[in-house]
Amino acid sequence: MTDEEYLTSLLNKDEEALSQLMDTYTKLLWAVGSKYLNHQQDMGIQDIEELVSDVFVRLWKNPKGFDPSKGTLKTYLCMMTRSMALNKLKQVAKDMTVELDDSITATLTKEESNMDWQAFYQAVMTLEKPMREIIIKRYFYEMKPKDIQEKTGYDSKLIDNKLYQGKKQLQKQFKELGGELG
Repeated sequence: MTDEEYLTSLLNKDEEALSQLMDTYTKLLWAVGSKYLNHQQDMGIQDIEELVSDVFVRLWKNPKGFDPSKGTLKTYLCMMTRSMALNKLKQVAKDMTVELDDSITATLTKEESNMDWQAFYQAVMTLEKPMREIIIKRYFYEMKPKDIQEKTGYDSKLIDNKLYQGKKQLQKQFKELGGELG
């Protein structure tokens, strides 16, 4: 099935399409989720299973969140998995308060832990192609600039410039929306 066919099927609540989608992407999403959760204290196989299930449930409940004109379903699901894994880690960190002194306690706020991953995904998808491709490879797949150069054939200066410009554009977009981007 194409991404558009999956979207149409999900909008029509076709359980067979969801099952096929799960068969296709579960291993990939498991790998993405385990990259973030597997090596953390108090995080194990059950947490990864729950994360992957939550990704598919979220897609089932809100298939309109995916826009095929802005990227592939594979990338969308991977970014959703990464974002939800990071949110889960931040929630665990939020639950563990650190005493700084007798009167001050530092905690992560709920606002910090609930970065709107859909807005981030859409912001990245608005970038022009070479910049978008480089940003996704660097910050999502965590590839080093040298690896990006080998994979894409782009010049190292172009990669550095696109990373810098892309980060600035994303920061500007989030600032205009009243949010922050590290």
